[in-house]
Amino acid sequence: MNKSSDPYLLFSQFKPAGWFPKEESDVNEESQIYSLRRDHGIKSSYILHNPKDEINDNREYIEKIIIEYKINNISYPLYTIKDLIEPQISFNDNSSGNIIGDIAERISRRITKYWLKHYSIHGKTGGIFDKRFKSEYRDDFIVANTQQYILKIRKYPNLVILKKTGRGKYGYENIKELDGLFDYRYFLHRYILVLESKIEKLSINPDDLIENLFTPLSFLFPNASFCYVLFTDKSSIYQKKYYYKTRQIKHFPLMLYKRLYELGIATIFFSFNETKEDFEKIKNHLITQYRMINKMGVTFTGRTVITKNELMIFDGGETPFLKLVKEPITGIWKEVRLTHRKKSK
Repeated sequence: MNKSSDPYLLFSQFKPAGWFPKEESDVNEESQIYSLRRDHGIKSSYILHNPKDEINDNREYIEKIIIEYKINNISYPLYTIKDLIEPQISFNDNSSGNIIGDIAERISRRITKYWLKHYSIHGKTGGIFDKRFKSEYRDDFIVANTQQYILKIRKYPNLVILKKTGRGKYGYENIKELDGLFDYRYFLHRYILVLESKIEKLSINPDDLIENLFTPLSFLFPNASFCYVLFTDKSSIYQKKYYYKTRQIKHFPLMLYKRLYELGIATIFFSFNETKEDFEKIKNHLITQYRMINKMGVTFTGRTVITKNELMIFDGGETPFLKLVKEPITGIWKEVRLTHRKKSK
């Protein structure tokens, strides 16, 4: 690992800053406080959709957007119908943790990618996820390898590190899964940023992280500097009662930062803009859409609008899932074709 220079040379704004409270009379290492100067600073929002919403009017069926993610008025498809037809995880109530984990990975990758692209006019993203590669052909693609280690794309965009042990398929075993990896060039210097997203209590073993992640990467990318981008919620990073005043970080993230810093690895702490309630809302919408798309029974958690002559049921999207209109003469309720008002240009 590159220990010849400060790993925060390029990302100095994100290095935890140590300081001593003025009221502390006996100044020692134990009384020192560490705070973060800033977060990623990116504003984002999400919008729930169903296949009939206006945003999907001219899209192929499998490309219709289910979850839209917006960063500074730029819109990205976070989930499409294709993700629900060919799911990598189960979309049911028993898989809540896996679904929320997948949502967190997608959001953290999107924000980190945007942050890097706008971080410096002299920086350039690319590398293994270059535009020359097509995502549909990237699965099982070997990114880098040595005699002992292999870094490969398992199921795009997730990667795995394999170690030669003589066991497992072809004598290699999976030792680490990566939520995301970014290859960033700043002039002639190369930075490898490894992304990990956590939305529950942090339970990361620094020694395992070094042995199974950064040691292999140091062999696979011998001339690079490494950054560990930990994306989690604010309550996992900061002391709650000091957040607005000093942004003081908790014991565990501080310990993790110090351990990696000893080996020349920068730790960048980012937090989600979404709350736990937001993650639950997105998860429930995905389950509902999955069940509808696959023609399974559905329980709605959206709103219902009832008037004297109309009944509309919403599933989270902008357009009602179902609309019934009462015929004035017979009094029979009939389903009508759903339409939406076009936005004026």
